[in-house]
Amino acid sequence: MLGALVGVPACQRESASKSDDGYPAPSASGFDGMQLSSARRVALESATTAMKRRDLGRLKQLSIWVRNVAQVAILEPDDLAALDLAIQCLEAASPSNDALASLNQIKSGRLKQPAQAVCRGRAGP
Repeated sequence: MLGALVGVPACQRESASKSDDGYPAPSASGFDGMQLSSARRVALESATTAMKRRDLGRLKQLSIWVRNVAQVAILEPDDLAALDLAIQCLEAASPSNDALASLNQIKSGRLKQPAQAVCRGRAGP
């Protein structure tokens, strides 16, 4: 596989949406594919753990980081929506039934199930 990469100009490799190893291509922020993939994994794991622990402070901190500090899109839109709804449920700013209805409309994402558990008022699965 390395031999195949040597013959391809660097500009062609970087312009693809995914690199040859399956990781996202380097971003404008300078993250390479592995760094971006690791950041996503850590963000998802941190959010899931915080939801299971019902740790509102940690969820708010994570929300600020993925939106304002990280210079690339770390979480997918559905995961961001689930994160916001979990925060709303813990703050009691949104009735759980409304939040659960909104979560049911989310089609994908790894944070949907932990957020549903938060909004139902129980610890994660």
